[in-house]
Parts: sequence; C-alpha cells; structure tokens
Amino acid sequence: MQGEEHFLFDGREVVIAPDVHVRCDGGAGSLGHPLEYMTLEKGGTVVCKYCGRRYLHQGHPQERDIRAGGERIAA
Repeated sequence: MQGEEHFLFDGREVVIAPDVHVRCDGGAGSLGHPLEYMTLEKGGTVVCKYCGRRYLHQGHPQERDIRAGGERIAA
C-alpha cells in the first residue's frame, strides 16, 4: 500500500505501515498467497499467517531499530 516501507531485519521482511489497515499477498505475483487483510492497532504489530511478513504501524517502539539496522528493500 502507499507509504509502506519494506526492510529486511534479522533475516525477516518487516513492513512499516502508516495505515492501520494492511494487506499482504506474499509479494511473489502469481507465486504469492491469497490476499490477507489485517488490522494494526496504532503503534502495534501483526504477522501474516501465510508468509510470516511482519507489519509494524509507524510509531511502534521497534521502528527506530529497524530503520537503523535493517536493509531497505523494494516492495
């Protein structure tokens, strides 16, 4: 979704999202998974049940660590 930032952190994809509603399709086009809609609490986190991609809402306490120590990747 618009405004999301994707990082590789500790070998795992983490998405920092400005919105509380996120969706995940696995990111592999036709090799991905069914579209999963999830809701974040403000400052919270949620994990996709299909692929394990982690979503953090902006303002989560770990956001600074991920930005500083993670590798930014293309969405």
